[in-house]
Amino acid sequence: MSSIFKKHFSIISYIENFNTRIKALRTEHKLSQNALAKKINSSQKIIDYWEKGDSEPKANFIVALADCFGVSCDYLLGREDDFGNVNINSDLSDNEKLLILAYNRSNEKNKETLLNFARFLVDNNSSDKQRP
Repeated sequence: MSSIFKKHFSIISYIENFNTRIKALRTEHKLSQNALAKKINSSQKIIDYWEKGDSEPKANFIVALADCFGVSCDYLLGREDDFGNVNINSDLSDNEKLLILAYNRSNEKNKETLLNFARFLVDNNSSDKQRP
């Protein structure tokens, strides 16, 4: 994996981490760590550990957090975006993730160039397979 890809992909992964999402949701709902802990029958220290990424909650707490914030467990775990789309990046190879990252970070002109090149490659692969 290239160092550029690692740098950019790790930033994206960090943003989507469970700990970042629960902290963002907690602050969005104007809850202190202690108030959230009381709502889900946990402790402030545990909430702090989760937000720092020092610990991961058990399934029952993930469900309690999802119910508390009105989101899905998949959203909390980074498997679903804000619009309910399931994130399939975990099933992709590093090269496939790099292609998606390149597309997402490109301006409109470069996106169109990437799409045209992808179409060219797909068409050439199809015609190569049809040759005797």
